Amino acid sequence: MTQIITALMVKIRTDIFFRRYIIYFTGSMMVAVLNYLFYPVLGRMLTPSDFGDVQVFISLITQTGIIFGAFSIVAVNITANVENIHERNAILAELQKICFYVVGALAVILLLFFSKLNTFLQLDTVYPIIGVLALLFLSASSTFRSAYLQGQGRFIGLSVSGIISSAGRLVFAVLLILLGIGSLGAIGGIIAAQIAAVCFLWNLTRNSLNLSTRTNVHVLEKGSIKKELLYGILVLFASGLVTFMYTSDVLIIKHLFDPHDAGLYSGISAIAKIIFFVTAPTIAVLLPAVKLKNSIKENSLALLKSLGLTFCLGGAVLLVFYLFSDITIKVLLGEQYLSLAHILPKVGVVMFLASLLNVFVYYFLALRKFILIVISLVGVLCTAFLLLMSHDSIDSVLNSLIWSLFIILGLFLIFYVKNYFNRRTGIQ
Repeated sequence: MTQIITALMVKIRTDIFFRRYIIYFTGSMMVAVLNYLFYPVLGRMLTPSDFGDVQVFISLITQTGIIFGAFSIVAVNITANVENIHERNAILAELQKICFYVVGALAVILLLFFSKLNTFLQLDTVYPIIGVLALLFLSASSTFRSAYLQGQGRFIGLSVSGIISSAGRLVFAVLLILLGIGSLGAIGGIIAAQIAAVCFLWNLTRNSLNLSTRTNVHVLEKGSIKKELLYGILVLFASGLVTFMYTSDVLIIKHLFDPHDAGLYSGISAIAKIIFFVTAPTIAVLLPAVKLKNSIKENSLALLKSLGLTFCLGGAVLLVFYLFSDITIKVLLGEQYLSLAHILPKVGVVMFLASLLNVFVYYFLALRKFILIVISLVGVLCTAFLLLMSHDSIDSVLNSLIWSLFIILGLFLIFYVKNYFNRRTGIQ
């Protein structure tokens, strides 16, 4: 038994996938602790209604973050696969310029529908929407530098930037709330922390990543940007599906139910998302590990490692939710949220299934499989249909999301098996 454990430890130390995972997992756990300390602290400092507004702000950031996620995945893929440094920098610089154009257009759309969105989400204040507008431009500044670090396997620097952001938003938010400005303080704290993270990333990468379009444009190959933009569309659909499945619950509940109950639910959902975020480091390591030049066996091994880690880590947290839901909510959020503690296991199931979905999506994104667009559209339409059929209670909304996730995961499993045997037999 001792020999088996020793051999296993040696294999983990020599396996680059597991080494990178351990580094990023350690950093991510520090980020996760800080992120989830944010929720119980604010849950005790704000009223449920104000806390609900902050959660809507975070959900809107995540939803608009689909765009940055798409650009980020494209940038990671380019960094991992393009060996010529000047060509890589040229492509990333052009994509960053396009990203700022997209952000500007999105900001205009948000301003045009400002009042309607505020009414739809039953917000008590305009601060969440204004905060989203500010973070759009900050996120555009940090996306490509974070992606570059990830694609290069520089997970220590990537982890430190996450720690700065998470610690900063907790500290700044608490200080501003103590000044008596409520939800505005929480939102302002998140924005201040993002500014600090952007400054750190720029300083860390300024000597190795040149994103000046004037300097790099002459080395671009004809059609290279168009190819990457097409890939970006694929990423947008696929990552949009994942983001929709693990964040839409808060927005749906906020729209369908009264602000107080929606605020309580947002707290429960925030705790359940521990499952999603504790398994997220596997994706950060999986994306640069799966390469177009690899054999199907090498890429499949990376997928199986990621699924195994996700299943074990996510399953362990879900088990805690089932056994100790009341204690978990009381410790992390406080007694005022106990009335909805019984739904924590079910929300946890949604996040666990979304985590497994995340692994499949990013595996096929790394391989640039455009069938993801079809699966994403089917997934969103299926979810919308089930929600339209059953949304009378919070439980029914969660049941609809769970069934949708099972259907989508089934489609991915079928496609993986088909793709695996086609590659093994030489069929493209």
